[in-house]
Amino acid sequence: MKNILLFIATLMFSLGAAAVEKRYVADTLWLQLRSGPSSEYRILKALQSGEHLIFIEEDEATGYTRVKTTKGLEGWVLTRFLLNEPIAKEKLILANREMDKLKAELSTLKSQKEELSAQVENLKSDRSGLSRSQDKLEKELKRITTISSNALALDEKSKKLTQRNQELEIQVEALTAENAQLRDDRQQTYLIYGGGLVIIGIFAGLVLPSLRGGKRSGGWA
Repeated sequence: MKNILLFIATLMFSLGAAAVEKRYVADTLWLQLRSGPSSEYRILKALQSGEHLIFIEEDEATGYTRVKTTKGLEGWVLTRFLLNEPIAKEKLILANREMDKLKAELSTLKSQKEELSAQVENLKSDRSGLSRSQDKLEKELKRITTISSNALALDEKSKKLTQRNQELEIQVEALTAENAQLRDDRQQTYLIYGGGLVIIGIFAGLVLPSLRGGKRSGGWA
């Protein structure tokens, strides 16, 4: 029986708790900014909780503090309602601002990371292209070196051929001069032989008739 009553009480309590609507106390506070350090002075402005004020001086005897608003309005407020740090609502606003700032920075960092990743990929691609270019240049250098070696060999061969050609030209000139000299000597020999034959013919023409005449005269005697 006791267990049944306890169960019914618990159930009713649970149902009652579920039906309760919650309310919260507002943290909004309006503070009077007065022209002097007491409640007898006129109100210059009503300040909302969390508003920023500039401290000027404090009157401990009256419990008021002289302050200035951000717009330059000076007055007195109760010291007990002033805090040295922002209220929870202000802290929340600042925290949200800081969070928004961090989110923006995070987004910027993500964008920068993506840009850096793209740059890294581009650098990898450029590096691959440079490697291919380097291989191509090395092959071209080998080809040029081979051509240069062949060119040097051809140049050396050309020099030898030129030297041999010059030697042959000298030999040809020498043979040409020798051949000309031989022709001159041959012509002179022909002239000598011809002159000798002429002299012999003249001698024969003069001597032989006289010899024949002498023989004939001796016979007649």
